[in-house]
Amino acid sequence: MEFVSLGMFIIDEIHYQPPRKPDLDVMGGAGMYAALGARLFRPPPSAAGIGWILHEGHDFPLHIKSTIDTWKTTCEFIRTPNRETTRARNTYGSIGFRDFHYLNDKIRLDENSLTPTQLTSKSYHLICSAQRCRDIIDGILARRKAEVKTETDTKIRHLLTQAPVFVWEPVPASCQPSELEECLNTLRFVDVFSPNLEEFGSLLGIGIDLDQLSGWPELRQRCEELIEPTHSPRRATAVIRLGEKGCYVAQPGRQYFRLPAYYEPEASSTAVDSRADDKREPADRSQKSTGRVVDPTGGGNAFLGGFAIGLQHSEQANMREAAAYGTVAASFAIEQIGVPTLGLSPSGAEMWNGVSVEGRLKEYNRRLSEIRI
Repeated sequence: MEFVSLGMFIIDEIHYQPPRKPDLDVMGGAGMYAALGARLFRPPPSAAGIGWILHEGHDFPLHIKSTIDTWKTTCEFIRTPNRETTRARNTYGSIGFRDFHYLNDKIRLDENSLTPTQLTSKSYHLICSAQRCRDIIDGILARRKAEVKTETDTKIRHLLTQAPVFVWEPVPASCQPSELEECLNTLRFVDVFSPNLEEFGSLLGIGIDLDQLSGWPELRQRCEELIEPTHSPRRATAVIRLGEKGCYVAQPGRQYFRLPAYYEPEASSTAVDSRADDKREPADRSQKSTGRVVDPTGGGNAFLGGFAIGLQHSEQANMREAAAYGTVAASFAIEQIGVPTLGLSPSGAEMWNGVSVEGRLKEYNRRLSEIRI
């Protein structure tokens, strides 16, 4: 397998100010969006190399099951007939006010949730605290080591002995100055560390305003301090997700650069803040895909799924190429409420929201070449 997310699946309810009716049974959750971001670049049969896990309650909507089936990913449905599927309510009011809370108990995923096939993955997406991240990584590596001892298939044994790529997305609650030392310890075990800008600043106990001239130099300085301390070299690349401003990549000892968002502010229908994976109030949530930002929900998660695939696709783990993949993946996630629509062109090629993913990636790379990034 190429990619597995250990993020959750959630069914969302989105509530607005009266008299507008709510949107119900909306596909959501970090795990689903990360899997979507990876899946965009892997049509069948390669789609089977994208893995994720879903706890299916007795109330699981058939239309969501049908949508997931069309993706042809390796989604492990764990039936939990004595409970409802994990659900959450998002309430929006005036000036972007947001309230989020779970409507029932959630079931977290860890290394023991992985199927034997998912255990062979080349990369993993983890969304959790620093300590839990280390625990899950230790668990995955221990399970892989144990499987090698009993596995007779030479190909599978080879996969299990290869070092996987770990992409860590810290949960907002763990991005506090009191958790900084735990974070520094965890950076030694992951390949990609990716908070959004607000979370990054919160972790360091500062605010970074990229609309000020001093913002970008400060962002670089803070990344350098985090990933390139003289006393203990880290291996993690920091990928700071910036919403409408794109992303900033800090690769220790090699390169620091920013890529713009696919939909830059002047082309958006709403001001997307730095929390690209948060649910924020767009200009009009009743819109379907219109070739612009409708709802930034899941954009950050999808970015990381695409980033992980781009990292494996490129030669020598090219971070620029990986970031381009992530940027394009995020663009499809934010064009509508929920997930983009999968279809086929007259020639039988996959189209998402009527657009070729490969074509959009080429077009985005052309834009980058024109501005010499």
